[in-house]
Amino acid sequence: MLKEIKKVLLVGFGNEYRRDDGLGIRLLDLIDDEIQKIKIQELSIDILDDIKNFEVVIFVDAALEGEDINFRKIEKEPKFSPLTHHLSPEELLIWAENINKKNYEFYLLSIRGYDFDFGEEISKEGERNLLKAKDFLSNFLKS
Repeated sequence: MLKEIKKVLLVGFGNEYRRDDGLGIRLLDLIDDEIQKIKIQELSIDILDDIKNFEVVIFVDAALEGEDINFRKIEKEPKFSPLTHHLSPEELLIWAENINKKNYEFYLLSIRGYDFDFGEEISKEGERNLLKAKDFLSNFLKS
């Protein structure tokens, strides 16, 4: 948990026009406005400048399978995939620390989605998991 006050950034990513794929972005609208937030479609090195002044970065995304919500600390991944427009949080952590010359705490909050078809409405199950994620993240940020 966050034992001391640290500067936190929430990064919601996904596609709001693919129903539950937008769960990560939608969660940011439910979280206190005092927390800094950015919404993006995918993770890329383009956000390194946006995160440079923060100590803790919490990424929020939809998941195709797994638990209703899953929260984990991101550890560095020792190998890189070819440089593309999409990176894993593990790869992004390495880029951020090397380019910005500082250590970060990265976390990933995954919200289980069920319907990834075209459209803007989220599924009932996705909405239920979105509310669970909101409660979890609100409690985590307070601790």
